[in-house]
Amino acid sequence: MIYNQVNNTANNIFNDISINDKRDGSKIVIDATQPISFAFLGVDNGTIDRADEPGRSDAILIGTINPNTKKTTLVSIPRDTYALMDGYETEGDWLFYDKLTHAYAFGDAEMAINSIQELINIPIDYYVEVNMTGLIDMVDAIDGIEVTSPLTFDYQGNYFTEGETRILNGTEALAFSRMRKTDPEGDFGRQKREKLVIEAIIAKGLSFDSIKNYQSVLRTMEDNVKTNLSFNEITYLLGGYRNALGNIQQDNLVGEEMWLDEIYYLYANPEDRLELSNQLRRELELNEIEMEDLALSDTDLYYLNPYYVEDPYYEEETYYEVDSSYQEDYVSEDVYEY
Repeated sequence: MIYNQVNNTANNIFNDISINDKRDGSKIVIDATQPISFAFLGVDNGTIDRADEPGRSDAILIGTINPNTKKTTLVSIPRDTYALMDGYETEGDWLFYDKLTHAYAFGDAEMAINSIQELINIPIDYYVEVNMTGLIDMVDAIDGIEVTSPLTFDYQGNYFTEGETRILNGTEALAFSRMRKTDPEGDFGRQKREKLVIEAIIAKGLSFDSIKNYQSVLRTMEDNVKTNLSFNEITYLLGGYRNALGNIQQDNLVGEEMWLDEIYYLYANPEDRLELSNQLRRELELNEIEMEDLALSDTDLYYLNPYYVEDPYYEEETYYEVDSSYQEDYVSEDVYEY
């Protein structure tokens, strides 16, 4: 009976999407020997005040699971990261860049995943998408999670104290992971708390005690979760990759503030993206890449060589040397806006 219930839920939440091939045609098999990658998308809809909104992926985490090293690497990608919207159609086939969180609003999980792949140049094999109600219900279904707060704050009537370890219910867990504006580290601080919540859910989910609540978990998943993992793949994943899932190492993509047309973005320079890409590719046991293997925007080209900029008025790549005395104004006007 349990087998059939879990199978039915897995079929109901299964959502096959078209992910661009970044493995050169090689087939991924979850068999406890092959490293795999995944993306976790926390979407800001599903609650009463946002029931009709398409949502944005405000929490973006990518990771690798390597059964050979028995290690899971979990990396936060800032929601405001300046990124190519892969698959976004424009007049004249121009490439369109925006905040990474907006890729989900433009094209659901498919555009979000493909845009992440272009940003980092690693294959994303699987994804899990959860909305805000799903997080609340999931935590409640497993009788709460144990979390130690890294700072003292309150958010929407929920209070947390630095260094205090306590059991959070679903509403508290959402508030704990959602607050951003009063965190001294801003979105980076929120990313750290998001990962604490994800780790706590994984730890609780892998424990024997959670089995007694499986029906509540299944109901929550059917209403609020989507994934391209099949029932058999979920079964093999939990069985063959359990040791790796219990050993999580964290990292994050860093960046700097950038304003375009009075809109804030976080700019992750190509050197940091390349370093992160090769770190994850090593975990996936893939060949490392070079700078030319990254998708580079005009902003990236300027970052790599600030004394030359691409002339936007010629189809061919024509570069002009820029006098440093007016370089900043020239770039902000002709490159950033272009």
